[in-house]
Amino acid sequence: MAKNTPSDKSSSHPHPSGSRRQQLAAQAAQAERDRRIRRRVGLTLTLAIVAAVVFAGAWVGKSYVASRPSADAASGEDAYTIEVGQATAPVSVEVYQDFMCPYCGRFENANGGQLAQLVEDGTVHLTFHPMSFLDSTSQGSEYSTRSANAFVTAAKADPEHTLALNAALYANQPAEGTAGLTDGQIAQIALGVGVDQTVVDTFADRTYEQWLRNGTKADFAAGITGTPTVKINGQTYDGDLYTPGPLKAAIDAAADE
Repeated sequence: MAKNTPSDKSSSHPHPSGSRRQQLAAQAAQAERDRRIRRRVGLTLTLAIVAAVVFAGAWVGKSYVASRPSADAASGEDAYTIEVGQATAPVSVEVYQDFMCPYCGRFENANGGQLAQLVEDGTVHLTFHPMSFLDSTSQGSEYSTRSANAFVTAAKADPEHTLALNAALYANQPAEGTAGLTDGQIAQIALGVGVDQTVVDTFADRTYEQWLRNGTKADFAAGITGTPTVKINGQTYDGDLYTPGPLKAAIDAAADE
């Protein structure tokens, strides 16, 4: 499955080829994928928040280390990441994501629960690389930046809700090409998973807007070409990102090495 990228090298839309029948089949397949995405994200905000609250409640009081901003160990400079889990975990998993990217939503839907469990049991140290290059696909509303800013703000100030907020933002993910959720809706999602009101009140400051731009540029400069990109112990995972199971199997294999 193609990834969202800032160029045409990896498009989320199929290129026409072959006979007219093949083109129509490809268009029908794309329409079906779009319909499924719309159906998933078309759930009401209330139901999605309820689901996220259940997710959050399931992890309250667990033993995993809450998220924290990370820095490059050699230079001490900000690495533009948010980390969750024990630093001594045997497997490191990095996720490069943009909250407007529909394939990132599919990745979270397939793997989010399993990654949370692997963090909880001490197997995985999870690092998020929030990106904002899909601002251009939200009708000028800069949804990628606004949602990622809320995520980073909450992760740094109220870290125990990081995984729940990540899951909730994808549960409410707008369709690519729309204006996305409003600031008020993002705030309600964060409040719904337990982020403190005083933290949510700072979302509008967009404190991490430039941080996100710098991080996105740094990720592309480091060779990232699209989202989602997943690395296991520093190596890009090339397996199935959208079906529950294969990623966990790869992580389990890495843990056994």
